[in-house]
This record gives sequence, C-alpha cells and structure tokens, in this order.
Amino acid sequence: MQGFAFAFLTVAVLNTAIAVLLTLVGYGGSFRGNLVFSHCIGYSVLLLVHLGWRVFWPARKPPTWPLLGLVAVAVVGGWLGGSALASLLLGLPWTGGRSAGVALVITITAGFIGTGFFWTRHRAAEMQRQAVEAQLKTLQAQIEPHFLFNTLANLDALIQTDPKRARAMLGHLNDYLRATLAATRRERSTLADEFALLRGYLEVQGMRMGERLRFTLELPEALGGAELPPMLLQPLVENSLKHGLEPKVEGGEVKVSARTEGGRLVLEVADTGLGKANGSTGGTGVGLANVRERLAAAYAGARVDAGTNAAGGYTVTLNIPR
Repeated sequence: MQGFAFAFLTVAVLNTAIAVLLTLVGYGGSFRGNLVFSHCIGYSVLLLVHLGWRVFWPARKPPTWPLLGLVAVAVVGGWLGGSALASLLLGLPWTGGRSAGVALVITITAGFIGTGFFWTRHRAAEMQRQAVEAQLKTLQAQIEPHFLFNTLANLDALIQTDPKRARAMLGHLNDYLRATLAATRRERSTLADEFALLRGYLEVQGMRMGERLRFTLELPEALGGAELPPMLLQPLVENSLKHGLEPKVEGGEVKVSARTEGGRLVLEVADTGLGKANGSTGGTGVGLANVRERLAAAYAGARVDAGTNAAGGYTVTLNIPR
C-alpha cells in the first residue's frame, strides 16, 4: 500500500503540472477545467495499470512487452473513462477535452513518461534487493563451513562413543542441508519451509550442546504458506546460540514464533541467554544488520525491534506487512 500511495502522490504532481502547462499555453480554457480533466484521466490510467499488474502478475515482476501492452490499453481506457468522468463533473457534453486528438496524445505521452519513471524506480529497488541477497549468500558461504566443520568433528567423536546418536545427528544434518540447498535456489520461501530449516539446524546444535540447548518452534498452521525471503530467520537463531546461549554455562532456550497482529505478520526470535545487558553482543552485529537490509529491500513499512527481554536474554521481532 505504501508503494501505491507513492504512485498516487507522484501522479497527482504530474497531473497538476500538465494542467498548469495546458493553461499557460492557452489550451482547454480555465485552469479548473484542465485540472479536473488531468486528474480524472491520470488517475484512471493509474488505476487500470495497478489493477492489471495485480491481476496478471500478483507475485512477480511483469515481462517488458506485456507490461507495455497493459500500459497502452490503460492509457486509452483511462482517457475514455477519465474524460467522460471529467465531463460529467463539469457538466459538459462528453468529449476528450477541447480537442480529443490532442488530449489523447497528451495522455499517451504522460502515461509512458510515468511508466518509465516507475519502471526505473522498480528496477532500482530490484537491484538493491539483489545486492542484499548477494551479500546474504556471501555471508552463508562464510558461516556454513564453520558450522559443518564443528558438526563433522562432533560426528567423528560420536561414531566412536555413541553410534546411535551419531546416526541421529547425521539424519538431522542431512535434513538441514537439504532445506538449506533448496532455500538458496529460491527467491521466496514459505514460513513452513523456514521453520523446517530451523528445526534441522537446531536439532543438529541440540545434539552438540546436549541439555544446554532447548528450543520451541511455534507456527500456526494458517501461516505456513506465508511468503518471505529465504533464510531470513536463521541468522537471528544463530545469534541467539552464539551470543546468548553458548557463553552461558547452563545454556538456555531459544523460541521462534509466528503470529498476526492487525493484518501484519509478526516473527519473533527470543532466547534466555546472556542478553546484551549482561555483556553479550546480543546479536546486534552482522546477522541482525543483514536481516534489516533484506527486509528494507523486500518490504515497504517493515520494522525490526531488538532488545533484552524479561528472562534476561534477547528478543528480535520482525513486523512485516502481509
């Protein structure tokens, strides 16, 4: 909705500029009449493009030529509908303005100028998102070898002392690696996939830390299909273990939960570790910064809140528009 609000305000400025220009060159009569025609036609075009985008490409970037075709149809439809509405509001017989041909040319020109502006802005946002995703993959490449080496070292020890636990750990590791590989190949993931990945990761870490690690994953069934960028939560869980639970002698619990509040998706990672107030970094480094950047690139109006909790640990809350 924030993106549409920006488009609405931008089109308002463009409509007003067109009305001023037409009045200055002596076309169309009064400024009031030009302003009404300009706004009615401009917003009709915007509405048709927006609805067409939502209908045909609800969850992906539209192809260039089909998008231009949609804009062409929206320009003609917006000119016809908008000029009819403006004529009705002004009490005039229906026309495309004082000169239908000139009005249509103006509408076409303004429509494609506006489309070029919004397309350029969309491409810039897409490039920013891709840059953030590239940073994520670089970060994953740095983290995963460390995690794998530690896990393999634990497996080597368990094979000699407790083969049954070694087989269980190997099964959890296999599940985690499958989920991770699938996540890195997708641009979007679901909460069900993300929680499955976290379960595999925490099961492996639980085999390593033993009773020092307890975890809870709370995902309502209705939210399992909600989409989000892949591996968004894992850096936060890793922070909880690395900065909160591992340095604590008795360990503790990490809880990952999902819920909705006021039509927004709320994801929370909380631990009972040392917490920032007790000398830990509290997960305020690279992992949390990366999550903030990814959310900013993927969602307008997303919010990240982080701080110590009542248990003395640390909580990170993601508030995402659905």
